Amino acid sequence: MGVAIFGFKIIDDDGCFSMGLVREILAEILGTFFLIVLGCGGVHAATLEKAADDPLGSARILEIGFAFGLGIGGIVHLFSDISGGQLNPAVSFGLFFARKLSLYRAAILSVAQIIGGLIGAALLKIMFKGPPGTVSMGDGVSGGVGLILEFLGTLFLVLTVLSTINDKRGHAAGYLQPFSIGVAIFVAHMFLVPLTGCGINPARSLATNIIGGKITGDFYAYILGPLLASAVGGLVYESSSTLTTRLLPTKELRMQEEQIKK
Repeated sequence: MGVAIFGFKIIDDDGCFSMGLVREILAEILGTFFLIVLGCGGVHAATLEKAADDPLGSARILEIGFAFGLGIGGIVHLFSDISGGQLNPAVSFGLFFARKLSLYRAAILSVAQIIGGLIGAALLKIMFKGPPGTVSMGDGVSGGVGLILEFLGTLFLVLTVLSTINDKRGHAAGYLQPFSIGVAIFVAHMFLVPLTGCGINPARSLATNIIGGKITGDFYAYILGPLLASAVGGLVYESSSTLTTRLLPTKELRMQEEQIKK
């Protein structure tokens, strides 16, 4: 029997264990593993032969954006029918705050994402003598400013995810979701790579920086920023979606009105 508080589901109706949950955990581990290998591997390729006077030029930022955007879009498509291809604790908790996922499931899948990320980062460290893709603040960017930037980038991502899975909008979610999420990831990287390294994912940031031994004093921005964005994004989208549903006529009412007019 499920448990809910104020409309937020804490435990699913099928309890704390089910084969469906096991499949979702495995999908999130494998999906986040691929996210790190493909995305951070793309960072390694982009910076492999960087010039001394151009450590991170626009072409390299573009390459990194494509690596993460296209890679994550493909992974979401691959696992969308199993776990939804969340790959990010901020997305998982955003779904919870939007009342689309239980707190227990969001927490369990977040742990799975971190595990998958750590495995991927460890593999990259073995292959490249150090995990590429560690995140750090750019020149002149403080931890507080970085937190705001990570919040904004993650908020854009969370709202994109919630909008693409909204059946009431009549989208072909199976095709639109990976594309939309990939574009959101790409745009976020164009903006944030020079400033914060573009974490926007606590599992990705923790994995690379733990394995790389680069947990600095301003690392809190990569955790608090995305998690705050998950709460704000989930609550705002759920509230606005509910309000819109109440204010706009349903599809059936619109059809009846059209028939009356005819």
